[in-house]
Amino acid sequence: MYDADGFQVANRINHFAIGDGDALKYNSDGSLDPYVQPDDPGTEKQPNWLPTPASGTLGMTMHLYALKPQVVNRNWPPPPVSRRR
Repeated sequence: MYDADGFQVANRINHFAIGDGDALKYNSDGSLDPYVQPDDPGTEKQPNWLPTPASGTLGMTMHLYALKPQVVNRNWPPPPVSRRR
């Protein structure tokens, strides 16, 4: 998470990214639900939580490593970000 000036946004758990090196919780179909939100989503979802400020401009960046051909050829769209309330 980055602010409008491109700096990392501080948060109370000092967690600034989620990735395959984390103990993420995957769904039974192998998909992953990251929680990018200001409020703690609860114990069960916490491993997938990336805290954000409650307001302000934010920038999200997806870093991809060891790219597969479909990514390099731009045939793979990144997953959409949706707002749930």
